[in-house]
Amino acid sequence: MPVLMKRMLCVAAIALIGLAFGRAASSKFQEKTKAIYAQCRADLQKLGITRDAAKVKYFTPEIAMVTAACLPPGGTGQVVIKGKFAPGTKFVFENDNIEAVTESLTGGEYRATVKAAPGIGPQSAGVVAITPVTGLSVRHDRAASVGGKYEWTMDAANGWRVVARSTGRGCGEHGAPHEMQFFRKGEAAPFEKRAATLHHSVYEQENFNFDISSQDAAAQSQMEDMQTLMKKLMDPKLTDAQRDQIMKQVEKTQEQAMAAAQKMADPNYVKQLQAQRDQFGCERIFLVEQGGNLTGRLRCADKVGSQIGLTGFVKYLGQ
Repeated sequence: MPVLMKRMLCVAAIALIGLAFGRAASSKFQEKTKAIYAQCRADLQKLGITRDAAKVKYFTPEIAMVTAACLPPGGTGQVVIKGKFAPGTKFVFENDNIEAVTESLTGGEYRATVKAAPGIGPQSAGVVAITPVTGLSVRHDRAASVGGKYEWTMDAANGWRVVARSTGRGCGEHGAPHEMQFFRKGEAAPFEKRAATLHHSVYEQENFNFDISSQDAAAQSQMEDMQTLMKKLMDPKLTDAQRDQIMKQVEKTQEQAMAAAQKMADPNYVKQLQAQRDQFGCERIFLVEQGGNLTGRLRCADKVGSQIGLTGFVKYLGQ
């Protein structure tokens, strides 16, 4: 067989595999949304009028206020959406792990009891309202979220164990803060600590990922402490004594920051720091989470590995 023909067949095979994978990866909420839009087109055709003419009765929906639900894994909660909706407007929660088990639309108020799948990690669902016939829509982000305290335990193919714990109290927020510890095999104490932020996407196969700070946890904590102190100083209710006390803490934190900056001016220290980064340099973790089980990869410096396999689990610790 000619080389060109072989290449063409190979490309075609890859394309077919990609299409098959795309179908398999299609979410239930995406299929539901497609079905609603298909019904809108069919209903408009039955009416025998233009879409512009139909807009008089089937107008663009408007969301004025959303009372979002914050759920634990496996829990239920209420979502209330107030606005302007045509009769028969459909609502779709954009996450297969957060399901509307009961829902009602009365005038300008939509109510839904939503349920989160058990054992899942922190995540959110946007909601889209779709008007019948015209298919006009409006979307609101984070109408329902799964949140609380979590612990992520991951075993790496190079023998490391990585443990990340929530440090915030948010509910499925984007960029949820975590403290991440790295352990070598057989060692009880971590050899590295880093701050990390967790992100979730319903559209990616690797539905969770951690951004790992290039600073150690102590340096990151110092920055966060300064931000907290500056916010406290903005409180107009502070007494003079309280303000003085906070200013002393600010000065101490600034001294520590200046000492760290002076270190960075030392070429030998910078060289030592670069050598440490070459032996670590971990910056991202990509994960597939299904029912609390994790598979994924860790990306570090070239000397460590850019595609280190991971397996593990995520555990909900409570609110």
